[in-house]
Amino acid sequence: MQTEFGSVTIEGRVMIVTIDRPAQRNALHAEASHELSAVFDAFERDPALGIAVVTGAGSDAFCTGPVAPARAPATDRPALPETGFAGLTTRFNRRKPVIAAVNGLALGGGFELALACDIIIAAQNAAFGLTEPRLGLAALGGGIQRVVEELGPKRAHALLLTGRTISAEDARALGIVAEVVAADGLLATARRWADEILQCAPDAIAAIKAVVQAMDGHSLHHSLKDMPHLPEVRRLIAGRDAREGAEAMAAHGAPDWSDPA
Repeated sequence: MQTEFGSVTIEGRVMIVTIDRPAQRNALHAEASHELSAVFDAFERDPALGIAVVTGAGSDAFCTGPVAPARAPATDRPALPETGFAGLTTRFNRRKPVIAAVNGLALGGGFELALACDIIIAAQNAAFGLTEPRLGLAALGGGIQRVVEELGPKRAHALLLTGRTISAEDARALGIVAEVVAADGLLATARRWADEILQCAPDAIAAIKAVVQAMDGHSLHHSLKDMPHLPEVRRLIAGRDAREGAEAMAAHGAPDWSDPA
């Protein structure tokens, strides 16, 4: 699938989205965010797809945020879709995992895009920063909230109030990045993580995502009380995958998971 912002390729149950605007350091205009929103809408609807990987073209930048539109919009639709920058930053009802394979600079909205993903894998040359304050702006696309949620207020303020940029290794030490690898092994590493997730039961992955999303600032007590009522959890408990996993373990064999919904 070829689009204005880049390309989409399908490898088995994995969808790989590559932002291909290297001359603009993979910054995205509003039209690209709308296109990406449609791509991730289709991803969520397609039962044959289980995981998405988002990366950038080239070695310099993953994504450096939004840019002003190059031309007047053809319609009166809003500058960003309801799902936010890159179609992901305010997509709060995702049922499927998304991995960010950060190949270079992830600044401003680009960092917000990576933070909106479930797992971040970074090339050694990657760098992260919510640099908006140095431009007279602020990270109002979810970056402030997600950094506080990830790091706690004190460590978050050290990034937010300075607009500083940190290395991939610093981001890994903070717990933002799951793994740092050589640039030429980035996509292979992201695929390895995707393959590990695909070894798990689809119903279990959907239930985990639903529980995490339903927490949304609630206490542990509230989450535990609410959890049994979530449709994805009820499907997991009543479905065949839980039985299949136990039977496969007892038989020392590989489980045959049910088809994803």
